[in-house]
Amino acid sequence: MKDKILEYWDFRSSEYHTEYAKCMDEEMNIWKSIFSEILLADKKIRAVEVGTGPGILAISLAAMGHDVTGVDLSENMLERAAANAKEKGVNVLLVQGDAEEVPLKDGEYDFIFSKYLLWTLPQPDKFLGECYRLLKDGGLMMIIDGLWFQNPDGTEKKNSRHNLFDELYADVKPNLPLAKDNTPERIASLAQYHGFEDFTWRFLDDYDTFLERNDPSGHAAGYIQPPHMILAKKRSQT
Repeated sequence: MKDKILEYWDFRSSEYHTEYAKCMDEEMNIWKSIFSEILLADKKIRAVEVGTGPGILAISLAAMGHDVTGVDLSENMLERAAANAKEKGVNVLLVQGDAEEVPLKDGEYDFIFSKYLLWTLPQPDKFLGECYRLLKDGGLMMIIDGLWFQNPDGTEKKNSRHNLFDELYADVKPNLPLAKDNTPERIASLAQYHGFEDFTWRFLDDYDTFLERNDPSGHAAGYIQPPHMILAKKRSQT
């Protein structure tokens, strides 16, 4: 299953999110604004983005002066992230690794975040356990995801925009727990089981507007509602 997932995302790396490449600065400003809302402005933090893809979020946070590591299963995606970081003159440590077994040390991070990752995982519970392991006590987790394979009436979409996805994921998608009904409530319930607390969530309306304005046909095909952002803290052990 992981081989098929890796094959697909290696393939997608050459064109994933490229429709927004011309407006990367605008997108980065949106993420910087979001990070400024949820992080202390006067404290440099250690952060890791799991499933970094082309690295836009990791680069945005690093550009704000933070120490950021980006992890991805796909080496091709990491090459994209490295090129984007170089273009923006930002240092991000990039590490090849599986979200369900992240090759980083316990308890060293103040902030862990992911975007559009959770639905792709055969064992999202293992990822949430890894987030708990990697965070310091009281550390913050941010998960951004959405409802990708549902029509507005709740029925399942039969086809995606990519034939290779339909081919490689035909046997994979039924084994992805959060490929369907990937709601903030479900994510919060799973995270609570793994020791997280102080949950909040909201729709990312500004980011949704950015997506629709810069790629209206892709937005209509992929988004039935704005992406959602869930925040939660690792329960302190003291």
